[in-house]
Amino acid sequence: MNKSVIIIGIIALGFIWWNLWISVKIIKYIKSKGEEASLFNNGIFIKGKIFSYLPLYKKLSLKEDGKVGQLYYNFYISFIMFLAFLIAGLIMVT
Repeated sequence: MNKSVIIIGIIALGFIWWNLWISVKIIKYIKSKGEEASLFNNGIFIKGKIFSYLPLYKKLSLKEDGKVGQLYYNFYISFIMFLAFLIAGLIMVT
């Protein structure tokens, strides 16, 4: 495995950690507005659950500030960048 693949992998990991941090911030925001939200089902972490809370975050932030909150865009940017670097790394390995 060459160095460029390792660097691409580290960058992809950075984006997924950023995405996870944004997900936690979105859940905290939703909870602070009195809504019930969790990324866990019976104690097991479910990453896909955040996609059901994104429309709620968008609605709440739009109602409060008159515009969609930055976390919404940061979530999608980090997720798309993670996928791009993951695909690039997989292409480089094969």
